[in-house]
Amino acid sequence: MMLSVVQRCDTDDKTIFELYFRLMDELDDITFSQSMRIIIYALMKSDMDYFYITEQQLEEFTSNFVQRLPKYMQKTLESGSIAV
Repeated sequence: MMLSVVQRCDTDDKTIFELYFRLMDELDDITFSQSMRIIIYALMKSDMDYFYITEQQLEEFTSNFVQRLPKYMQKTLESGSIAV
């Protein structure tokens, strides 16, 4: 794709901004809920490795953490499970 951009710069009158936005349109966006799950999963794994906690302690910690999040984040996370 980048070679195509360079070629277009030499032969096409489109601006670099237009090419940039076309390139960005081809990339998939990660959803908010996906990014939150990735962050929480990384936090859970780090807690287990660093603090040597049990699965039950991890579940209690995660539940407590999620309850402290704003309601809109909690609702987003309810649609999918957060599993280790």
